[in-house]
Amino acid sequence: MTTTNNKLRSVLLTAMLVMSVFAGTAAFAGTAVANYGDAQGTEVANGDRYWQGQTLFVNNVQDANGDRADNTKLEIVIDSDDSDDGDLVKEVFTNETGDVQFGTSNLDGDYRLQIASSNHEINNFEVASQDLTASFDPADVDNEFDTTSDLTLDSARAGYDAYITADSLSDDQVASILDDASENDVTDNGVEVTEIQSDTLGTDFSDVDAGNYTFTVEVVDTGATADADINVTEGGDASASFASDSVVSEERGDTAEFTVDLSNSKTSEVSIGSEDVNWKANFTVSDDDDDGEVTVQFNTFNTNVGNVDADNGGFISVSDGDSFSVDESEDSRQGVHTNWDNQPSEDDASLDNPIAAGQYEMTVGVDGNEQDVTQLILNEGSVDSAQVWTHPDADAPEELSTVLEGVTEDDSTAMQDLAVVQVSASGIYGSLDADQSKLDSSVAEDDSYSLNFTQTNPGANAQTNDFHGADVTQTYFDAENNTFYAVVDTSGDNGIEVGDEYRATFTQHANSALVDEAQSTNTTFSVEERTLEFTGVNESDVLPVDGNITGDTSIAAGSEFTVQVKSDSFVRTATATVQDDGTFVAPFDFSDVDTGTELTVSASSGDASDEVSGVIVESADDGEDNETTTTDETTTTDETTTTEETTTEETTTEETTEETTTEETTTTESDGGIPGFGIGVALVAFVAAALLALRRSN
Repeated sequence: MTTTNNKLRSVLLTAMLVMSVFAGTAAFAGTAVANYGDAQGTEVANGDRYWQGQTLFVNNVQDANGDRADNTKLEIVIDSDDSDDGDLVKEVFTNETGDVQFGTSNLDGDYRLQIASSNHEINNFEVASQDLTASFDPADVDNEFDTTSDLTLDSARAGYDAYITADSLSDDQVASILDDASENDVTDNGVEVTEIQSDTLGTDFSDVDAGNYTFTVEVVDTGATADADINVTEGGDASASFASDSVVSEERGDTAEFTVDLSNSKTSEVSIGSEDVNWKANFTVSDDDDDGEVTVQFNTFNTNVGNVDADNGGFISVSDGDSFSVDESEDSRQGVHTNWDNQPSEDDASLDNPIAAGQYEMTVGVDGNEQDVTQLILNEGSVDSAQVWTHPDADAPEELSTVLEGVTEDDSTAMQDLAVVQVSASGIYGSLDADQSKLDSSVAEDDSYSLNFTQTNPGANAQTNDFHGADVTQTYFDAENNTFYAVVDTSGDNGIEVGDEYRATFTQHANSALVDEAQSTNTTFSVEERTLEFTGVNESDVLPVDGNITGDTSIAAGSEFTVQVKSDSFVRTATATVQDDGTFVAPFDFSDVDTGTELTVSASSGDASDEVSGVIVESADDGEDNETTTTDETTTTDETTTTEETTTEETTTEETTEETTTEETTTTESDGGIPGFGIGVALVAFVAAALLALRRSN
């Protein structure tokens, strides 16, 4: 019997052990299911910020002893440094596995999650309100041309997910409107856009029905929403036209410019020439900067076969921010004689010359439809005239406008100033503007242009000093006004000396692709000593100074230099500016300097200088207080008697005059006194003080 009981006990213990294993397994499985995950909210990390409306959770809450706090009451209290610290906001319970989940719709601030019975802190965290606004920029688009807009989202939060819907549009349509539709999921709640990190979402309303639409953006985990309205209109017809109604006129060899206006289109086909003139080019311009226009530069000098591509120095370029492309189809020839059956080679000598002077038809259009036409008129260029100017700067300015502001027409240039040679010529800038080096050498066999400077007064049996375009300081091209300027530094490395005379000659040679006979123009200038001299010096070599100091100089008009006046007691300076006639004035004020004060007056500019002795001949302070006046008329005058009687109460002045006439009177200024405060005034003041003292004593 005992043996039987032992056997039964063993069976029961084994069964209990097996059941306990299964029960434990079931309990662990239950714990895993009870833990909250990302799909059920956001797990709280100590010290982090969360957003109002989110569902938060904490798994496996433990008490102060490290034991799991199952079915335990927790508190959410205010966490702050003020008197509200610890105030209860909300109570929540953990479940049977120590996990807790709670909402934040009524939270806004800093909080602690703690066990209610012991105040044992579990986590501290912050909840902030997610502000959200949405708008379209622009708020008006069309469904053909101006189809794009930015959906701008403004929120303090970044990296959130949102559902986007729109009234009257399906979720699939909304997904296609969003630029990154391939990355967005269409859900039952709308188009889900994840991890929004940018302030803008691109949209494109191409082929969307015209109408007003309201887009709603709803944050997935907080429920924050915002609306944005947009108006979609029917797109207009695409068109292109020339900006000006006038024909385009330019000299052959220069760069012609014209502007194409675009409406409801970003591109336009352009053609220049026709079969009638035996030359034609075709290309497409693109309005990449969306300003509704493209400006085209057509370099008529570079119009040889295959030279349309700007990357190869071709004859077409467009305004910054835009682009163009070349029609490379077999039926489109670029700069080719259109009546030739076969495409000529690019090195065919017969095509080296620029297109001829004449009239060329130009057209623009969209999608193969010609919509506007004008004419390009090319005239023969010419070399017309030259003249010379002087400029005061020691270094050539960077901008032509600065040069022109400072020049003076003068064929005589002082040493160390700049001689500016101006050449008026047309039909040369398509080549020269892009390659100034073509002016840099003397005449060579293959030169198209030259700029030479030749000394005309070397003297008997002396070698002339010659230099060329490469020796000038800087060249400026003003193609719009058919002019260029070459600046010569008289003190540079070109061998110029005082007294030299030069002829500057610009030539367009016969071997140029633009002319059959050479064309030339020239001008002359001389280089003189740099001088500066004060005017008004007397026979004693002394400069009488009564204010402004004047002088003459050979320095270029507009030059400025400092004039210094020095005496034993002061040093003063003023800036003098050279006038067009070579004179200068330095403004001074010597009203506080005594007449007869001796001075040293000096000035310098570069190698030019002058110094003279000077003297103040008249003080500007010679006014009524320091003036001696003598009348020529003298008459007999009876003496005027003035009696002053003074008492402590009243002062009476009696004057008895039998006759008053003019007599010689001298008024002098007393040294050391206060102006206007003489002896008489002092006596009156003394009497007044005595009266005041007497009155107070009474």
